[in-house]
Amino acid sequence: MTTATSKTMVLRGSAAVSGAAALVALVVAFFVAGSTGLAGAAIGAIAALVILGIGTWAMFWIAAKSPALSLPGAFAVFTFQGLLLFAILLVLSTQAEGVVVRSAALLVVVVTIAWTTSFAFLVRRERIPLFDLPGADV
Repeated sequence: MTTATSKTMVLRGSAAVSGAAALVALVVAFFVAGSTGLAGAAIGAIAALVILGIGTWAMFWIAAKSPALSLPGAFAVFTFQGLLLFAILLVLSTQAEGVVVRSAALLVVVVTIAWTTSFAFLVRRERIPLFDLPGADV
């Protein structure tokens, strides 16, 4: 299996695990907070899934283009992801009521934990090097 296929499997696998965790949390949010809680939870889940997916793709792209930029690239991508999710919650807090904001924040946390855990597990299982040094093909 090629590294590109393995990376696609990791990206899809992380999205699937995070999506499943989000669905469970969406059901819980609906039963606890009703339709307003469900709306906020959906906003948080969609925002987190999109941002984490794009960030993971960006990290794989950076690592493939320049292994030396993997660490600074990871720092930049992860910082930008956190700031973007914070900004979404901040804007949401000015536009919506507390139940919506709390539900969205909860789903951001749930999806982030599920994504990070599944990503680490899948990268390890697929044996994807986080960076390759040029000329290290042995």
